[in-house]
Order: sequence, then structure tokens, then C-alpha cells
Amino acid sequence: MVRSARLDAGPAANDGAAPQAGALVLRREALQRLQQHRELRLIVVQAPAGFGKTSLLQQYCELRAAQGDAVAWLRVDLHCADASQFLRALCEALRGGAAPRGRGARRPSTLEDLASLLRAQSGRLLLVIDNFEQASGAALDGLLGQLVRLLKPGMQLCLGTRVLPGHRLSRLLIEEQSLLLDAEALRFSAAESTEFLRDSAMLSAREITELHERCDGWPAALQCLRLCLRRGRSQRSLAFAGRGITPELIDFLAAEVFEQLAPELQSLLLELCVPEKLSAALVEHISARGQGREQLARIEKAGLFLAQADLQRHWYRFHNLFRHFLLARLRSETSDQEMQARHGRIAQWYEQHGFREEAIQHYLDAQRQDEAARLLSQIIDSLIAEERLGLVERYVEQLPVDSLLASEALCEAAIIAYGFRRSFDKAHRLIERRAAHLQTQHADAHTLARHHSTRLFVLAAQDRIEEMGQCAGHCLQHLDARDGYRYAVSLNARSMACVGRSDFDQARSLCLQARPLHDRERHLFGQAYQEAIHAMTLSAQGRIVDAQRCLSAALHHTEQEAAGSVSAGSVLAAYLAEACYEQNRITEAEGLIHDYAQLAEQQAIADPLAVMLLTQARIAHLRGDEAEAEEILERLLYLGYRHGYTRLLSYARAEFVRQATLSGDLDRAERRLRELDPEHDATLAGPLLFHAGENEAHGISLARYLIHSGRHAQARTALQAQIREARQQRRRRRELKLSLLLAISLHNEGREAAARRAMLETLSLGTPQEFIRSILDERAPALRLLRELGGGLQQLPELSERDSLQAYLEHLLREAGDKPLPAPACQVARPPSAELLASLTEREKRLLRHVATGLSNRELAERLSVSTNTVKWHLRNIFEKLQIGNRVQAIALARHLGLID
Repeated sequence: MVRSARLDAGPAANDGAAPQAGALVLRREALQRLQQHRELRLIVVQAPAGFGKTSLLQQYCELRAAQGDAVAWLRVDLHCADASQFLRALCEALRGGAAPRGRGARRPSTLEDLASLLRAQSGRLLLVIDNFEQASGAALDGLLGQLVRLLKPGMQLCLGTRVLPGHRLSRLLIEEQSLLLDAEALRFSAAESTEFLRDSAMLSAREITELHERCDGWPAALQCLRLCLRRGRSQRSLAFAGRGITPELIDFLAAEVFEQLAPELQSLLLELCVPEKLSAALVEHISARGQGREQLARIEKAGLFLAQADLQRHWYRFHNLFRHFLLARLRSETSDQEMQARHGRIAQWYEQHGFREEAIQHYLDAQRQDEAARLLSQIIDSLIAEERLGLVERYVEQLPVDSLLASEALCEAAIIAYGFRRSFDKAHRLIERRAAHLQTQHADAHTLARHHSTRLFVLAAQDRIEEMGQCAGHCLQHLDARDGYRYAVSLNARSMACVGRSDFDQARSLCLQARPLHDRERHLFGQAYQEAIHAMTLSAQGRIVDAQRCLSAALHHTEQEAAGSVSAGSVLAAYLAEACYEQNRITEAEGLIHDYAQLAEQQAIADPLAVMLLTQARIAHLRGDEAEAEEILERLLYLGYRHGYTRLLSYARAEFVRQATLSGDLDRAERRLRELDPEHDATLAGPLLFHAGENEAHGISLARYLIHSGRHAQARTALQAQIREARQQRRRRRELKLSLLLAISLHNEGREAAARRAMLETLSLGTPQEFIRSILDERAPALRLLRELGGGLQQLPELSERDSLQAYLEHLLREAGDKPLPAPACQVARPPSAELLASLTEREKRLLRHVATGLSNRELAERLSVSTNTVKWHLRNIFEKLQIGNRVQAIALARHLGLID
């Protein structure tokens, strides 16, 4: 079974016939290699233009289809650089090319759609994506990794590409079982060149060998020579001229081929080269001659570099080398007015058939900007919702500024695209011009607030959070829920500023107001940011598990509903990866980083971008790869300088100090600390505190260095002040880290009792499911404290939380690779007798059940409506009757007696 789809699938019907590659040479050796590796999940066919990648892939499709395998084919173009379009076209290919007529009628596809289609596939499947270099981009790098992971056994992804775009594909070639066929593997062998030139009877075997060597097996060059030789012996000098085949000679040979064609055919070629792809119906519209399919067949039969672009032969394309030659010839012979008229006619056909994006571009090339703006206004909301910001920017750059200023939708879309693609100067110029335009129109406060809500996107992208919060407050005075996503985005922006000021209650309240608005508007971009902000408030207050659960659900929803791998998904993935790292789930964190890091670099705001790269650097450092960790942090510095993100510079420098200190290289740490200069760093001295920096850059890197340098008094003075401040701000996550460093400092000075108290305070702030790496990353000093505390915890005065602390401590040591702590000496060696059990009253048994759940004395008193003294009295009685001495033993006995599971 053969399936096929194009991003621009046309109206022609599928005749059901198996496609024919139409090649003159069967690539037996290359096909044999592909057939030998049919079990691999990934094959990449990579070579420059003219090496026959598409022909080879079509032959491979025919071979696999003849063997009964399902085949899906996708050839991509520039529109596929947007993840949503690429994903939709991919899903259409897997469905067999079935889609509503015209692009405007198609629903955006999601990752969940793709996963469902692959799950539903039974039997073997070959999925071919040709011309993949056109889909280069951070969004598609992540999507490609997700696609490969979704493939079941028996499924194979085959990519045809001129280059290896992005590091993700290169990484997949290394990490996955894969095969790379490069230009050397695609060059014609001497035997293939002989077969290709078999209809040139005038050539001797020696001459064919000479041509093969001169062309170095380059199929495109051999095709040009073959066409020249068809014209007789007079053209032999062209074939043997010069010392080698170059692109310039290809142009010359193409011109020679073109000059010998009938004038009617020359005219037809020049007419048809303007659109990037052709269908029979489009050919009839352009040429006004009818019989479009016959005209395409005539060109293909003549060998004039026309190839099918899909397996059903709906769409065709000229080879790029030949098309560029034809376009250059057409422009040299045609006036600007005539070229514009041609583009206009093509635009009309595209619009009539529902292909609005192609129509827009041809209207722009026709200098019919009003028509382009009209069509763009119809689809601009969906382009923004799908985060096709590159396409939006490309379109608006070609429109007159007056057209943008006159349209609220187009102007807002342009500002958002400029902001998140970090063209800040362009964004602010357009904001100012739009504001001035509204002033001349005597716009009211509500209209101006709608405009200023768009400014929030740019301020967020520039990391001007305090200013963004103020702007959001102004917008909220004039907007309400009827303003939809503008009001919701203003709530998001205000809540982000509240997080920076540690006003978590207000931040959560604003998020709760924004959530239903984002749901109603299906504004996944704003919804994902709202969920990320909400998770920040949870994490800062020590609720890592709740934050992780929130982020996981939000990312799952985004991947199910979003049309492609949107940048909002990278924001969620950044914080989720950091939460997984904190919980010591390193493999999960790495998977999220691999899928979303490049996308975060491209469009995410500063805080999640810093979180993503810092987590990646810490994982590398944890694995002992200091070179990779340093490379990642240098990347963070580069992005900070490039985009003017001073926070990124501070965070990267602080992380350099952290890693050097933990590695024991105090000289390097001191040099890095001078670069950080925490006393004069404006970012670290500012009033706002965010997730990426609260547990390291803001004072903690310096305190750790002071401790390792032996300057404990100075470190403790700073730590104690910061602990008080963190407690006041209810930043439990930060308080835990500061308390841990205080305990380490006290322990290093030999003040063991004070160190144990500080360590107990640290453990009381966390739970086994939440804070792991925050403690274990401090390495030997933290582990020594944990081991010593574990050995003596039972001898400490009775603590209501001792059982939970013991469980937390043992969990940390297990995660660090330590063996379980030995049981306390007073541990019951044998189960209690029936007489001892019978001595308990029903109330005491009920109390024992509650103790086993980990409730403190105070919580037990509240649950039983008695005083804490009464609880203590009952516990003493229980312990005496059962001949035990502490809560740990009580829990063990309760489980043994069947009082708890």
C-alpha cells in the first residue's frame, strides 16, 4: 500500500496506480544497502543538489511497497519550517493523503494525532520525508526526536536532505541505530554511468569512462551531458570541454539544452517555472492551453528535469538547478510589470483553490499588497496560535507600514512575532507608531489598553519584568474578561511580576483568573505560560511534587492540543526538566532537554531559558563531564550577550563559581567569583527573585565558596540573614538550601550539635519525593552530615517528626548510593506476643494507626480532639505495653499486626 501527502496537496484525484520513479538507472547498490538495513529506525540520505536523492527514495518506496509494506511520503517546502504545518502534512501522509480540499479547511494536527496514527498502524511502515533541509529549525529538531521515539518496531523513517540541519539530527544519527548514505554513496558507479548513457550510441566505452570520471559520478551533470549529446556529434566538444563539472558549467549546459528546444516548449517552460510546484490544473490555468496532464508528461518525457513531488503524481517540480536557470532567463526577458502579472494570475488560482499562504506570497510578489493583507488578515490569528512566527515576520516585512497600522490584528501579530523572535527594535518602533496612529484617531482608553497589552509580549521577551508588571497593571484597569486573551495575558504578566516580589498568593489568584480565559480562547501559548507561572509559585514554596504534577499535565495538554512543538511547550519542559532533576530523575530530565532546548533558545523568555541550560549544565557536571558543562554555560553567556539578558550573564557566572567550588578548585572559583562580582551585580541586587536564580545566584554561590574557603563566620552571617528573609518570603525551597549550607558550615567548624540542629531543620523543610539533588549536590559535606545524623537520630530527644525525618534521611542516602542504615539497637527482634497485643485498648489501637501514618503529636491531638499532653500520655502507655521505645518501632509493629497496610 502506498500513501502520500504533500504540504500543499492539490485537488487532483488519486488514480490508485503505484507510482513510477521514472529513473533511467535502477540504483541497485544503494537499494541493496537500504534493503539490508530495513530494520533500522532511521535512515538519512544526504547529498547536495543533483545527486538523485529523490529518485533513490522513490525507487526504495516502490521496492518496499512491492514487498507489501505500507509507504507514506512527504516532500516538504519552506512552509514546513513551521512545526504546525510540518506536523499536519506528516499526519496527512500517514492517513494516505486524505484531507479536505484547500489548506484553509484543514484542522491543525497535534503530536497526539501523530502518536495515534502510528499506534494504529499495523505491519511494517516506511515513512519518507524528502527535501528535509527546508524544514530546518529548532522547533522541528525537537519534533524529529519525538517522531523517532514514537516509531514502533518495524517502522522506519527515511530522510532525504541536502545538509544535516541542526545538531539534533546529527545526535540522532549517533544515538539511534541508523544509516547515513552521503554523496559518495549516491554517485553513479562506472557501471551506472554506462547504463545511464546507453542510448548515446556514438560514445565508446572509453569515452563513457572519461565522462564518468570528469563528472565524478554526479547524476545532474551526466543528465546535462546526455541531453547535449542527443543533439549529435556537433555537441561532443561541450561534453568534453574543461577540466571538470561545476555549477557554472551546469548553467551553461542548461542554456545549451534550452536553446535547442522548440520555441513553443521554451515558452511553456518559462511560464511554468514561476510557481515552486505544479499540478495539472495549475498548468492549465497558467498556460491557458488545457490538457495540463499531457503538457507535464511531455516535459517529463523530454528529460527536462521535471520530477514528481508526491507518489500519486498530483504535483510536480522542476529540479532546483534547472528552475533557477529558467527563472533567471525569464527575468532577463520579461518586464517587471509582466512578472508581477504572472504572479498575480498564480495568486488568484491559489486563492480560488484554498491555498491562501501561497496566494499571499504571490500577491506580494505581484505588488498587490492590499490583496495580500486581506488574505493575511483572514489567517493571522491561526498563524499566531500555531506560533508560526517566522512566516508572520516574513509576510509583514513585505507589507507597507500603513497597511499594518490600519489593521489591529496584523499590527499585533507583527509585534508579537518581532518580540518573541527577539527583533526588539522593530517591535518597539511598531508599538510607538501604532500608538501614535491611535492618538491621531482619538482612541479611547480601552482601545489604547488593548494595544498596550501587545507590548507585554515584548517586555516579557526582553526580560523587563518589573516594567511589564506595571504595564499589565495599567491594562487591567481598562480591560476585562470580554477582551479575551488580551485580558488573560495581562493577568499572566502581572502574576509573573508578583512571583518576582514573592507575593505568591496574589500570583496564584491572578493565574486562577487567567486559566478559564485561556481555555475559552484556546490560547495554548498563554495557557502554558500561566501554568508555568503557577508551578513557579508551588516550587518556590517547596511543593516540588505539586509543581511537577502541574507541569506534566500542562505539557501533556500542550502536546495533545498544540499544532506542533510550540515554544510554550519548551517553557513548560524547562521547569519540568528542572523538577525531574531535583527529584533525581535524570533520564527524564535529559529527554525533555533534548526535545526542547533548541526551541527554548529560539523563542523562550529569559527565566525558562536559563533554567533549561542550567539544568543541562548541572547534569553534565553530575556525570563528571566538566568540559560539556563549561560549553553549555558559555552558550548561556553568549545568549545573554546576544539578546541583552543580563540575568543570563549573572546566572552563568554564578554557576561557574558553583561548579568550580564543588569540584574543589578554589582558585578557579575565586576567579569566577570576581567575574560575577555579586556586590555590584545589578541583577542580583535588584528587588525581584526568580526561579532560575533563587537557589544559586542570589547569595548561595558566594556562601558556598566562603565555606569551602574556611571563612565560616562571614558565610554564616550572610546565610542567617538570608534564611530570615527567605522565611519571611515563604520561599521554602530557598530556605532549605540556605539551611543546608549553614549546617555544613557549622559541621566543618566542629560545632556538631549546632550542625545537627541545622540539618534537622533542613530535613524538616523537605520530603523524600521533593528535595533530593538540592542536598546531594553538596557532595561529601552533605553526605557526612546525613550519615552522622542517621546514626544518632534515635538518640536525639523525642521529635514529633522523627519518623518522617528518618524516612527522608534514609531515602537521601539510598539515592546517594549508600546502603540502608542499620536498625536501631532497641529494634524489636521478634514480634510481640498475643498477650501484649491484647493489652491495648481499642482507643490505643486507633491511636497507633494514626501514629503509623506519620501524624505529629499536635496533629494527633487535633484529629482526636484532645490535648497534646493527653496524646503523649497515651503514647507512653502504648510503648510500655508493647515493650518498644519509639515511633519507628511503632510503625513496624502496626504493619506487622495488620493495623496498616
